[in-house]
Order: sequence, then structure tokens, then C-alpha cells
Amino acid sequence: MYYFYTAYNSPNVYKVQGRNSPAMTWSATALGGAVATIIMIIATLFEFSYIPTTWNNTSHLTRRLIFLLVTLAITSGPTFYIAIVESHGTSGSLSLILGIVQFFISVIAMLLFSIMPSGRMFGDRVRGKSRKYLASQTFTASYPALERWNRVGSVLLWLLVFGCKFTESYFYLTLSFSYPIQVMVGMKIQGCTDRFFRNALCRNQAAFTLVIMYIMDLTLFFLDTFLWYIIWNTVFSIVRSFFLGLSIWTPWKDIFTRLPKRIYAKLLATQDMQVKYKPKVNNIIFFCMPNHSSNIFRFLSRKSGMRLSSPCIAST
Repeated sequence: MYYFYTAYNSPNVYKVQGRNSPAMTWSATALGGAVATIIMIIATLFEFSYIPTTWNNTSHLTRRLIFLLVTLAITSGPTFYIAIVESHGTSGSLSLILGIVQFFISVIAMLLFSIMPSGRMFGDRVRGKSRKYLASQTFTASYPALERWNRVGSVLLWLLVFGCKFTESYFYLTLSFSYPIQVMVGMKIQGCTDRFFRNALCRNQAAFTLVIMYIMDLTLFFLDTFLWYIIWNTVFSIVRSFFLGLSIWTPWKDIFTRLPKRIYAKLLATQDMQVKYKPKVNNIIFFCMPNHSSNIFRFLSRKSGMRLSSPCIAST
């Protein structure tokens, strides 16, 4: 998505003979699908190195790799044709139609790679109980199954996170970044020199600055995802706590203060627990309080002349 946003708002970067072309704009923006495909190819190559190289695993990965290479050719090949045609000035409606088709294919490929687990391409090898594809199942799709309403809540959470993130990132990051791009692309600093590099570096200072701005914009694009996840995760947690009958305003001090009573009531609820288990519970809690038991054990060690230690302190 970052590439889609940035490429669409950077028309001066891919100007052909000093003019903007609608076909080139569609095609350059569609290269976002090629970026997504390259990421998937790298992930597949890493998967080759992690799982055992048996026929059951490598045949599945080989088919996926071939499919990704074909997708890469479809999502990036038309750009070369359109660029050549536009540079010769012989473009027409064919190049525009080709750019539009390339863009929508890239969007479909990006959505497919984002939503569908790689283990479910070319057949579902995730839900089967056979050990034939166990390595691929464990590596590509090892996640717990959710119940219906839990799954709805998870999908709703991520739709809100990415919906707010993409909207905010476009208007406040990419769209505001388009104006500096228009000015700084092709800018050359004049009348500057350096002792060692002469004017080779300072003349291209605008280009270096623009690259740094692209990198910072990409960094903020990733940070926005974390920001909106924290916001909506907090909202969902509050709603979930009220739905379960819990109060978010209960102090942590009260929770830990009631912990011995809960252990006593929930785990040791028998008829004769007053006699048998209450001293044991008190001893457990006493030994697991490092701030108090350490001082008490030092005092007992001095009195008895023996080295005593708390088991909970030793374990920590």
C-alpha cells in the first residue's frame, strides 16, 4: 500500500520526455503488485531453507514459486512496454488499457497475498490431518482456530485498524508529501563546491534529501499501523471487559490483595480446609514474599547459626 500511495503521488519521478502520461501513471502505480510478489518470492525461498527438502514439501513450494514468477511477469512486464511506447511517442489507447488492466491485476494479487495464507495456495494443506505436508502446515499456517464470534471480532479489529491506518496515512503522510516531490525531483543546487568532491555531492543534495524523506515516510507508515492497533485494541479490551462483567477501574493492588483468598476459596475448598490447608496457604504466600521473607530468614540465620533460604527467593 505504501508503494501504491507513493507512486500515484510521485508523477514527476516517472515523467516521459518531460510530460505526464495517464498510461504511465497507471502502470507505475501497478508496480505495487510486483513489490508484493517479490516479498512473497523471498518468503518462499526462505521457506525452502527452513523445511525439510522432501518431494512432498518441495513440489508444493515449487508450484507456488512458479506461480509467483508468472505473477511477477504479469504485474511488471507491461511497464516496460508502456515506457518504450511512451518514449517513442507512439502511444495510444492500447497502452492506457494495458496500464489499467495491469493495475487491477496488481491490486487483486496484493489482496490475495495479504489475506490468503501461503499454505492454502494450490489446495488446502492446512486443515488436513495427514502428516504428508506437516512441515508446510507448521511453517506457513500454524495458528489456532477461533470460534465464530471470536473470529468476527478479530476480523472487525483488523478491518478498523487497517481502514483507519490507510485513510490517515494517505491524507496526512502521502498526500502532503506529494508537493515536496513535485518541487525536488530534478532539482540541482547551483553555485556550490567542495574541497574533495567538488560539486558532485552538493549539486545533488535535493536528491539525497528526497531519498531520506522517502525512508522516513516509510518508517512513519509502519508506525501508524502500531498506533492504530494500540488504539483499537484498547477499545476492544474495554468493551470485552464490560461484556464479561469485569471493571477496568479495579486497582491492581486490590487484585493482588484478594489473591490469597481466591487461592484459598477456589483451589482448596474442602470441608476441613480450616484445619489442614489454611496454614499451608499462608506459608506459601509467606515464602513467596521476597521483601519480607529475606529479612526474616537473615534474622533466623543469625540466631540459629545455620544458613537458611526461602525456596521462592532461590527460584527467582
